[in-house]
Amino acid sequence: MNRKPTTFALVLALLALALLLALGLSAVLSVHFNRLIAADIYGRLASAAAVTTDELAQRHDAGAGRVLARLAGWGVRVETGSPPPSTVRVAPVALAVGRQVGEQLRPDDPARVVVVQTPDTHIWVPSAHVPGQWIVMSEPSNRRRLQASSVGIAVLAGLIALALAALLARLLTQPIERLAGSAGALLAGEPVALDGSSREVERLAQAFREAGARLRGSARERELMLAGISHDLRTPLARLRLALELGDAADLRRREAMVSDLEELDAALEQCLAFVRDGRDEAPGAIDLATLAGQLLGSRQEPDAWQLDGPDSLRVVARPRLLRRAIGNLMDNAERHGAAPFRVAIGRDARGVFVSIVDKGLGVPELLLPQLGRPFLRGDRARSTAGTGLGIGIAMRAAELHGGALELANVSGGGFVATLRLPDPPPSH
Repeated sequence: MNRKPTTFALVLALLALALLLALGLSAVLSVHFNRLIAADIYGRLASAAAVTTDELAQRHDAGAGRVLARLAGWGVRVETGSPPPSTVRVAPVALAVGRQVGEQLRPDDPARVVVVQTPDTHIWVPSAHVPGQWIVMSEPSNRRRLQASSVGIAVLAGLIALALAALLARLLTQPIERLAGSAGALLAGEPVALDGSSREVERLAQAFREAGARLRGSARERELMLAGISHDLRTPLARLRLALELGDAADLRRREAMVSDLEELDAALEQCLAFVRDGRDEAPGAIDLATLAGQLLGSRQEPDAWQLDGPDSLRVVARPRLLRRAIGNLMDNAERHGAAPFRVAIGRDARGVFVSIVDKGLGVPELLLPQLGRPFLRGDRARSTAGTGLGIGIAMRAAELHGGALELANVSGGGFVATLRLPDPPPSH
C-alpha cells in the first residue's frame, strides 16, 4: 500500500522548491547584470590600455620601451599577423568586453575587434597607425575556478535554503501535528493546550470542540429520549394490557379509555419523531404568519379561550410544517400547564418578527426556568402530567434552525409567556 506523504514533507518540498527557484532566478539576474557591469568597466580599461599601447608603439625612445615592457608583463603587447582561432567557446563576459572595446575604439566597424579564447582570453585590437599591427590584451582564463566557485556557492546556498525550509516547515506543521494528536481529546471536551498555534489551527480546534459538544449533546438526547419513551409508553401500554387481560374490551367506557391510550401513544411517538427529524429536510418558503396563527386558533378544542393580536398579514420566510408544529406545541403547553384566557400576539419589532403565546397560569419556578427546553422536562416535574416533555424543545430547535430564538419568561402578576423570534425576511426586489 502506497504511503501518502506527510504534511511536513509536502511543506518542506514546496518551501525548498520556492527557495531554489528564487536562488536560481537571482543567480541568473546576477550573472546578467554582472556581465553588463564588467563589460562597461573592463571595456573602458581595455580601450585605454589599447590606445596607450598603440601610441607608445609609435615612439622609439627608451621611456616608451620601458613602459611597453611593463605592459607586456601585464599581458598587453604588440603583435603582427592575424588573430588565431579560438580553441574553446568564448566566455560571454569576454565577448561583452570585446564588443564594448569595439564600440569605443572602432565605432564605424566594431567587428574588427576580435576576442579569442585558447583557453586564455585574448582581445585583439587593430592598430590605428600601422596596418596589420594588433594590440593584444591577454587575461588568464578563470573559467574553471569560476565554475568551481559557482558550484560551491550554489551547493552552499542550496543547503542553507534546505535548512531554512526544514525549519519553516517544522514551525508550520508542528501545530497541525499537535492538533491531529489531540483531536480525540478535543472531541471529548478535555482541555488541550495549543500554545503558539496559528489562528487557523485555533479555529480548527474550536470547531473540533463544538463538534464534540454537539455529538455529546446528541448522545445525551438519545439517552434521554430512550428513557423518556420507555417511561411515557409504559403506563398506557400497561393499561391496555390490563384491559385486555380483564376481557372488558367490549365495555364502551373501557374502549374509549383504550382509544385514548392509543392516541396518547401515537402523540408521544409523533413528538419523538418530530424531535429527531428537527425539520431540516423541509424547504423554507414565504408564508403569512397571521393566517397560520388564525388556522391554529381555529383548530383548538376551545377556540373562544384564545385571542389573536397583531396585523392582518405578516409575511415571513420559514419552514411551514416546522413552524406550525412549533407554535402548536407552545399553544398546547399553554393549555396544559397554564390557565385561560390565552393570547397569541404576532408582530415585528427592532429584533425581527415575533410570535408570543401568553397564559394566565401560575408560571414556572424560577430555578426551573433556565432548564426548559431539555427533552422530557416538564414544567411541573410531574411525570403523570399529559405530554411528552418535548414540545418546548421542538419549538426551541425550530427557532434556532430559522436563525431566531425562543424566549421563555414568567409574566409579572401571574402567567407565562413563550416568544418565538424569527429574523426579518430579505427585502424583495
